[in-house]
This record gives sequence, structure tokens and C-alpha cells, in this order.
Amino acid sequence: MKRIIIGSLIAAFCAVFAGAQTFTDPGKWNAYNDTSNGGNSTIKLASATESFGGKDYLVFSATGAVTTKYQYGFIGIAVTPDASTLQILKTGKGITFKTKGDGKKYRVKIETSDITDFDMYGYVFVAPTDNAKEITVKFSDLTQEGWGAKKKFNPANIVKISFQTIGQPIPSYSIKLFDLKAF
Repeated sequence: MKRIIIGSLIAAFCAVFAGAQTFTDPGKWNAYNDTSNGGNSTIKLASATESFGGKDYLVFSATGAVTTKYQYGFIGIAVTPDASTLQILKTGKGITFKTKGDGKKYRVKIETSDITDFDMYGYVFVAPTDNAKEITVKFSDLTQEGWGAKKKFNPANIVKISFQTIGQPIPSYSIKLFDLKAF
């Protein structure tokens, strides 16, 4: 009987723990662009429930254009984890997410409070045009872009996750992001 009760408690804890590590609150997601640098790149961020592989997901979609009014034009999508998810990120090994899009390259960045020059640790991926693809990013696979001060990646300093375009100009882009999880 004790084993059944303990097993049930562990299963319930794991279910809550797993559910807490998702990023499904639309209020935690936001869009940004290069306007503070004098640019005029555009982004429209929307969220909706969509079905992929017979399963429904809350999908965050971004569309727009990246210009060269600011020479390093960019747009991005950032998500701020809630307190419990942040703890999982800080003690975890990485993230997974699913994406579909325009076939272009994007960079997912694990933003930390100790990097102040924006040369965040990240990983480049392609948003495939045909089928949604799951991307697994281990923290050990992250690299800085190299134009800022070199710092060691410290997961204890994680504050948010962001996704950003690569290159400019981009006359149009389209990306969908969903099922983001820490592991």
C-alpha cells in the first residue's frame, strides 16, 4: 500500500513538474525589433491553437520583414519563464521546441543576466517549410557569436529565451514556434 501511495505521489509530482516547464502562457511571449537602434524591421506575433501530427499545440507565429535601415537589422521573439520553469532551466541540460516556417536560419538564444553586450549564447537552426521539426538544444552546444566579451555560459544566470532572425535584408520571414520545454 505504501508503495502505491508513494508511486502515486511521485507520478503526480512529475506531472506537475513537467507541466510547469512549458511556455504556453501567451502573456510571457513578446516581440521585439531594431527600432531602438533606428531600424524599421517589422514583426507581427500571434498565438493560436494548431494541430500538428494529430496533436493540438499553442503555436506562436511571427511574420514580417527585416530591413537594413539599421545596418544589423533584426527581429526577435522572447519568452520569459515563470519561476518554476526558470528553476528547471537553471538546473537543466537544455531545451527542446518544435518549429515550422520559411526554410530560413534563425538563432535561439539562452539569455543570461551576466552578459550585458547582447552576445548571448545561442544555437542556429532552420525553420523547415514542409513538416514541423523538433529541435533539441543542449546547453553544451551553445556558443556566443563572438563579437562581444567572451564569457563562460552559466545556467544559474538564465533570465529568458529568445529567437532571432539571422542576416539582413529579409524581404519576408515566417516562423512558427511551439512545444518549448526545458529538460
